[in-house]
Amino acid sequence: MSTIDGLELRKRLDRKIWGVPETWGPDGWRIDTIRGPHGRIIVTADAPKPEFEGWIHASISRKDEVPSYDDLVLLHKVVWPNGYAYQAFVPPSMHVNIHPYALHLWGRHDGAAVLPEFGKYGTI
Repeated sequence: MSTIDGLELRKRLDRKIWGVPETWGPDGWRIDTIRGPHGRIIVTADAPKPEFEGWIHASISRKDEVPSYDDLVLLHKVVWPNGYAYQAFVPPSMHVNIHPYALHLWGRHDGAAVLPEFGKYGTI
């Protein structure tokens, strides 16, 4: 049983472009495009633990090009429609690159902010 609702993800996508979710890994979903340029969304989760809120990892990829900013906005809207998600830049020693044309977002299951509100007192 997944902690992510694959049908809810599908509901937030354009059904004329995106296909039916397929299970992916121990707790996740994969959704491929059925029209237009090849694209894939993968959403996976770790189980929330009492001492650590669970996280969701979501990626969007294209076959021959890096996804656009609009693609990344779509991914955010589909997985965390009312929550926060983050792109992470890690030290080179921690970098993992399985697919050359994929972008990733991470966020808590509950979509809560884990970074300060940088614009709280105006601009930085």
